[in-house]
Amino acid sequence: MLRTLILLTVLVTATAGPALANEVRCPPSLTVQAQPEAPGGWSPYPAKDQHAFAGVALVEGDRAAQMASPSLAAAPAGLEPDRSLRRGRSEIRQWDFPAARRDNVFLICRYGGTQATLAIDLPRTVRRCQITEETDARGMVLDKPATAPQFLCR
Repeated sequence: MLRTLILLTVLVTATAGPALANEVRCPPSLTVQAQPEAPGGWSPYPAKDQHAFAGVALVEGDRAAQMASPSLAAAPAGLEPDRSLRRGRSEIRQWDFPAARRDNVFLICRYGGTQATLAIDLPRTVRRCQITEETDARGMVLDKPATAPQFLCR
């Protein structure tokens, strides 16, 4: 009996490990090193600013090529979610990916109060991404929610 219990524990641990390794989440905050540009006669003093997670964009294509432009106006267009559901004071958006997708999909994590972002290619094993965001009474996503959006790809 003890041997069966140990074997079962090893099997559960072995199968649970890879699933967690395939999860992709945006970091809850981003630290940005701010370096001011000082006009003549002024001395610049850099600072580190902390910014809370604010949302995501999922984009299809070559991440390096699409993120090369420093202009916010040239930000890559995000994929539309496959479904969206309102539940109470939250909206849940979901993207589903086929097992054999041809194009690369990458994730852009956005943070409040900064144009700085983080981006990562999604592993081809990811089949679904979902974000839950707080809404107002009319169902509009809040710009400054009381709780941070919840996001996970697996």
